[in-house]
Formats: sequence, C-alpha cells, structure tokens
Amino acid sequence: MSPSRCVTAVLAALAALVLAGAPGAQAAPRRAAVQTISYDASRAAELTSLVDQAAEVWNTRVTNVRLVKGTAGVSVSTAQSGPAPGMSSCVGCTRGQITLYRNQIKQSGAGTLRVIVHEFGHILGLNHPQDIGNCDKVMAGGRCENPYPNADERAAVDRFWGRPRPQARPAPRPADENRTLRAPALVSR
Repeated sequence: MSPSRCVTAVLAALAALVLAGAPGAQAAPRRAAVQTISYDASRAAELTSLVDQAAEVWNTRVTNVRLVKGTAGVSVSTAQSGPAPGMSSCVGCTRGQITLYRNQIKQSGAGTLRVIVHEFGHILGLNHPQDIGNCDKVMAGGRCENPYPNADERAAVDRFWGRPRPQARPAPRPADENRTLRAPALVSR
C-alpha cells in the first residue's frame, strides 16, 4: 500500500470513529423540554389560594411539566352546585377547564386541596385508578385529606409529559368523578 493510501485509510478510520463515537461510549440521554401549562384561577373565588397551592404540590413533585399562573391555558372556576366535587374538561391537555363545586366538595368528605390536586392530575394526564378510595393515591379520590400524589402518580405524569407531544383525552364522565371523589377511604391517615 502506498504511503498516501495508508494515510488516507488511517484518516478515514479516525473520521469514522469520531462520527460513530468511541467504542463503548454512550450518548447522554436527551432530556425533554419542560412543558409549561398556564392556569388562570381568577374565577376560583375563595379557592384561589388553594388552586395556587395545588399547582405548587405538582410543581415540587414532577420535573417534565410546570403549572404557572397565566391567562391562557387551563381556566379554574367555582360554582355552588354540580354533579361532582370537581370536574376537568380533559385528560392530558394544555388548554381546558376545571370547575370546583362548593357544595359537592363539602358533601364528599374529601379535603378541598386534595380535590383540586386531583383535578389538576387529570389535566396532567392521570385517570382514576382501580382502587377508588385509596388515600395514598390522590387520583383515587375518597374521603381523604392527603393532597400529595404518590410516587407512581408522579412518575406517570413525568412519563406522559416527557414523551413527544402528549395527546389529550376526554375527561371522565361526571358520574365517574362523583363516584371517585365520594368513595369511602380505603386507607386512613
């Protein structure tokens, strides 16, 4: 082999190694951009501060999505009576509506902050689990005070928002939400 062909072969091999990466080297995992969902609690009346607390509960426990105050996005309002303690217009969305019903929150026996965290959970992509009334799961509803999502719920939210372009789904029917939030507690705390 001529010296010029040898140099060309060595340079080609080096270029291939640089482009492919060194043997055994692994690329650093790509972190998805954090999705921001704005919420407007200006129509939440006396529950405005609890709506902000509920957003903070999620913001301090998940990494791929953030709830921030804003005028576009999810609108949170209150009404005196309705079919359930709370309702979300969609599951896994950046625009939607949460309605909190004062009378049904009182009748449900659930903590008000828990109800609001639960409704934000739907916005963040969570559905009701099979074990309705389990106080360890904020999405299980129940006559519970615990407003904190458990590790599985937090991980599910991060998985949902960590993937490309989450697809929103219709929210549960009001009857499902009513059954969930009024369920007796399976775990007392």
